[in-house]
Amino acid sequence: MVLIHTVAFTQLETATEAQIDAASAALSALAQSIESVEKVYFGRTFTTQRAKGYTHQLVVHLRGKDDLDVYAKHPEHVSVIQNHMVRIFDTANALAMDFEC
Repeated sequence: MVLIHTVAFTQLETATEAQIDAASAALSALAQSIESVEKVYFGRTFTTQRAKGYTHQLVVHLRGKDDLDVYAKHPEHVSVIQNHMVRIFDTANALAMDFEC
């Protein structure tokens, strides 16, 4: 089974497109730097009428349920959060969900 990890974010008003592009690149790089990460998708929603204020979505495919904790604690993942995400998104109110398929 694959674990799908999803997070919805709300962009801060102070965030720039350059910061968002840098965050996107850093998130994409996690697929190469964390062995359990199979795929990473990140982007801005275009269905704003249904998004309830969320502006961006992250989807990460992990090999399995046991890999979620490894991913969460991995230094590269922590670095992306600290150096990118907290600066441009309201991470305190991010919506995260996980499921297996």
